[in-house]
Amino acid sequence: MAESNKEEISPRPLMRILADFANSQILDVALEYDFFTLISKGHNTVDALARQAGTDPRATRILLDSLPALAVVEKRDGKYFNTPSAEAFLVKGRPSYFGDFRHVALALWDGMAHLKESLKTGKPLSRMDTNAELQVWEKLVLGIIVIAEPAAKALCDILKIGGERKGLRVLDIAGGSSIFGMTIVSRDPTAQVTQLDWPNVNAVAKKANQERGLEGKIHFIDGEHHTANIETNHYDLVLASNFCRFESPTGNQELFAKAYSALKPGGIFVVNDFVPNEERTEPTFALRFSVYTLTHTPEGECWTLGQYSDWMKMAGFNSIATHGDIPKTLPGTTLILATKS
Repeated sequence: MAESNKEEISPRPLMRILADFANSQILDVALEYDFFTLISKGHNTVDALARQAGTDPRATRILLDSLPALAVVEKRDGKYFNTPSAEAFLVKGRPSYFGDFRHVALALWDGMAHLKESLKTGKPLSRMDTNAELQVWEKLVLGIIVIAEPAAKALCDILKIGGERKGLRVLDIAGGSSIFGMTIVSRDPTAQVTQLDWPNVNAVAKKANQERGLEGKIHFIDGEHHTANIETNHYDLVLASNFCRFESPTGNQELFAKAYSALKPGGIFVVNDFVPNEERTEPTFALRFSVYTLTHTPEGECWTLGQYSDWMKMAGFNSIATHGDIPKTLPGTTLILATKS
């Protein structure tokens, strides 16, 4: 006789996982048409939103009615209101605006749509690790700000930048939006920050500097770290944030050797990335992100601390420290600091 209290197994959790792509697309479109910003400004009926956004009224109603299921909008008496989380994170102009992260999700989805082919061939359909300038990074670097800024602030706290450490010469390799550089010069205006990145990405960073009142505070070099000539024995701090996962083991070894050469004795090399444990059992976010890198790079993945440590030691670094559990960012985000003797 079967046990009456045996736990019931339901397919619903699996169904939700398989349908998650729809939620992503719904939220992306709502952000594309600034629905949350418009609602915050008082345009909270279907007709008003459709008129302001330039969208079809019927289609607008259908999409708006789906947003309560995502817990981002509430509907009362035929009107729509942002939830507290949407008001804080999805309204443009708010300091905590999170909406640009959608560009990261969309870029990753492009490759994930062809995961079956990548699993068969071991090769990505599209590349995010090429030496050539890629337009997709113009939006990606803005989307990454919200997850990178807490790590940048944590690094400044760890190194006591603006306190015990002032006037550092900093090289930010592939610095993207320059969020690390902006955070550093905000803490210490005497810091000398140089960012090396593609011209189109540096243009986005310069605009971000201007918006934060930091125009002219960071020096930009248009180039790419695989081929650029980097001054040796010159910098106190070299940064590599959120891109080592897109590099091959050989690519990272070459990068770390360049960083070692660029640093003065006593200088510090910092890697910021998603780091799984040595058994690759957690955090689950880093393990899932490795699947994204599978679909966008020939050899990239989220590397373990053991791998990073080996590459750093091969480059000549002999003092390595790690800082994880960084608040207000994604699980697995880890700062790895290596000192040049």
